Amino acid sequence: MEMKNSFFSNNENLKKRKNKTKKYERFGEIIRYLTTDELQAFFDSVDNYGHKLMFEIVYELGCRVGEFVKIQIKHINFNRSTVFFPAENTKTKHVRISYLPKGLTNEIKSMLKQKGFITKREGKIRNTDAYLFHPGRRWNKPYTENRIRQIFQHYVNKAGLQHVYGRDSLGRNLKMFTVHSLRHSHVTHYVIDRKLPLPIVQKQVGHRSLKTTSVYLSPSTEKMAQAYNKVRNKEKQ
Repeated sequence: MEMKNSFFSNNENLKKRKNKTKKYERFGEIIRYLTTDELQAFFDSVDNYGHKLMFEIVYELGCRVGEFVKIQIKHINFNRSTVFFPAENTKTKHVRISYLPKGLTNEIKSMLKQKGFITKREGKIRNTDAYLFHPGRRWNKPYTENRIRQIFQHYVNKAGLQHVYGRDSLGRNLKMFTVHSLRHSHVTHYVIDRKLPLPIVQKQVGHRSLKTTSVYLSPSTEKMAQAYNKVRNKEKQ
């Protein structure tokens, strides 16, 4: 009986690995990222300072929205400009540390000083357990993932960037951009445009496998358009 259970368990694990591989093979076709111009247009549409800071952090960390909402003040190292993600806060259940631009870390510090979480003179943190972003004054209650998604949709619509590219099996509209597109944008921009090594970006965003990060090496529609335009412009000369 024990051997039989072991057989089914191994068979199930094999199926999971195959499904995961198929997912990665399809993944390159559904990377819905914002181009650098679209990203700028999105940020230009955000007229609330707190909201803009939130999405800048999501983009620069390349984190998942579920990881972002759980960030507490104690997770930020202001000297090193890093954010610590405990294992229980990540999708992969693995600890990681991600880097933020120093200027963005300084903005976070200024925001916390204005809210009274950091003393203005001594620079001491008063409540390390407070969530970095929270609705109203309820510092011990973070934003929900759905609320962050709603706020993102408001601004991406305001920027005129959103469009429907199809429908799912239930007939619901499939939107081109979601807040997860900021994560896709981070990897695409840093791997393709800024030429960072894959292992560096893998560590920043918390991919378990380098294969997951490597799918972003597939030519983007933006790069494809640039290549075609370059050739066509040469033919016209």
